[in-house]
Amino acid sequence: MRFFFFVSFSLLLLSCNNVRRSTSIEVVGKMSDVMWKGDLSGKISTDSLSDTNTYGLGPMEYLSGEVLLFEGQTFISKVTDSVTHQVTRTNAVKAPFFVYSKHSDLMDIPVAPSGFSLKSTEHLIDSIYADYDYPLLVRIDGVFQDLTVHSVNLPEGSLVSSPDQAHEGLTQYEYKNISGSIIGFFSRNHKSIFTHHDSYFHAHFISDDRSVMGHLDSVSFNSKAATFKVSK
Repeated sequence: MRFFFFVSFSLLLLSCNNVRRSTSIEVVGKMSDVMWKGDLSGKISTDSLSDTNTYGLGPMEYLSGEVLLFEGQTFISKVTDSVTHQVTRTNAVKAPFFVYSKHSDLMDIPVAPSGFSLKSTEHLIDSIYADYDYPLLVRIDGVFQDLTVHSVNLPEGSLVSSPDQAHEGLTQYEYKNISGSIIGFFSRNHKSIFTHHDSYFHAHFISDDRSVMGHLDSVSFNSKAATFKVSK
């Protein structure tokens, strides 16, 4: 009887561990290979990820723009000039590295009224999911007081062997009181794979009218004007 209890308890622990390890998030390619090895060619095409529960992000192949997969739809942003950029919905685009979730089960998380930045948002997710060691999809919908995004814009034919070279042509755009959605992926274990070496969080923003989209560099907002959702 004691042996039966031991086996049953062990199986329960194993089952719980398997549930804990389950994740809907996949990664293709590595940021470090793009930045340091100049591996700019596409590794995945977004036409294979068209389900309405799918979210994903990364740069366009050859660093010619930014990609956001939002509710199964592919959006790209490309630099027009120092003042404007162009956001286009397309059927498919390739990316040299990409993080995505095909079966997102986004759940609301309660957040106390407070002012947030990009870094404090990262700290919030880190604290709430302190005992979860796998990637998370984060979606924040609301009005953002100050927001800066960029699009990469590497000149055609450029060779890359450092982040500085990879960011040649990168252009930032600033906005105030803009409504839309932040889509981000959080992980403590994917630095230089899909997050930068000094962050656990990589996020893109898209406006409600779909005229603004890009890699999120900075943001300021109050959680009273936003909703937070997370999916494992």
